[in-house]
Amino acid sequence: MEKMSRLYSTVFALRPQLRTLLLSLVIVSSMLFYLYYGIYKPLSQNFDVQGLDFYRGYMAAANLLDGRSIYDIPAWFNRYSYFPLSVVIYLPFSRLPVYEASLAWFALSHGLVLASFFIVYKLGATQGKLLSAAAASAAVFLSMPLYQTLQTGNINILIFSGLCLAYLLMAKNRPGLLPALLAVFASIKLAPAALAAVYLRRKDVRGLIVFVLTSLALACASLVIFGLHENLQYLKQFPELSKYSHFFHGMSLTFVSGLFLGGNQLYLILPASLALFAFLVWFWFRKAGAYPAAANGPAMAVDFFMATLVMTLTAPSIWLMYGALFTVPFYAVIHSLLSGRKGFKAVPVFVLAFILNSFWEIFYYQVPLPFANLTLRQIWLQREIWPMLARGFFSLHFLSALALFFWAGANYGELLKVFSEIFGAESERKDLI
Repeated sequence: MEKMSRLYSTVFALRPQLRTLLLSLVIVSSMLFYLYYGIYKPLSQNFDVQGLDFYRGYMAAANLLDGRSIYDIPAWFNRYSYFPLSVVIYLPFSRLPVYEASLAWFALSHGLVLASFFIVYKLGATQGKLLSAAAASAAVFLSMPLYQTLQTGNINILIFSGLCLAYLLMAKNRPGLLPALLAVFASIKLAPAALAAVYLRRKDVRGLIVFVLTSLALACASLVIFGLHENLQYLKQFPELSKYSHFFHGMSLTFVSGLFLGGNQLYLILPASLALFAFLVWFWFRKAGAYPAAANGPAMAVDFFMATLVMTLTAPSIWLMYGALFTVPFYAVIHSLLSGRKGFKAVPVFVLAFILNSFWEIFYYQVPLPFANLTLRQIWLQREIWPMLARGFFSLHFLSALALFFWAGANYGELLKVFSEIFGAESERKDLI
């Protein structure tokens, strides 16, 4: 892989037209991938399962309008486990017939994807429009975790687009809104509260106070609007949330431990996850300690990447769709590699992590294993028959995210340089295309 990178740098530096052709091919192939997996396939082949996660929010909002508890979901369906205030998001859809409501959410989600693509593209467009478009296309449109989010209608699409906006705020050196934005993320899904660790790294007391006060304000608003009973119902669900970690493919320690220990070892998994969280934060702070914990955009962007990986590895209910939250850091690295820049250590580690994150669903459904003539899906469905294969292959998500975390730590300084260039700080490369 490193030889290919050197070849790209040498040949395409001499032949700009070949570089232009390559970048154009990346854009076109990524767009076709998006049109097929993001739009055509869900609408033409899988619409019977389209928006199942959205449907829970839809039912919760209908319950609210009908005077019932928002958590009064039929026993045959997974419960609505979100913060009470989040049901407001679904209210505009709740009086539409379910099919039309699902289509409306699907359309809104695609609007957010396209808006996010434009945001990501704009981050490094000053370094070359075609280069930035190719890197943004690869990072956004080749993301199967993003398409899983679209397919299920999961509320994570709001966190995905919001996180892209957060990186834009960093690029504009306007971090003042970020603590409140993180609090909003944490009110949608609890796991993003881990991202507030960036303020511990920077010893930013003001940022932590704004995050905490915004979170308290949202909690008070929920209590006033929905009452004590609904909020207690939300809190009572916490001990049961980890049980879903073993039903769907995930990247966290909770999921991978379930492969080996089963799903009833909460007393072991919770302390282990907390210990892993503490170790990863210590490692991150240690690697980052050689660089100033500045309030400027590039430093915060790298820390956000590290914090996102910590969240992914340690929060209990982290499905593969959370891989979409790596989009902007992936864009930055791909932007650097496509420009021919050298400096990253162990590039194959990043490439393999990107491939596994972006294309797992294709491997899972369509690629048979040559030694067993089984697909990964067949192994998962028959994991009692193939326990070692299931444990080995489905631990790859966790191991890949862990490898990506240590890779980012080893390349912290290089990531800082890349984000500095993309964000326009003392750029060494201008008008590459």
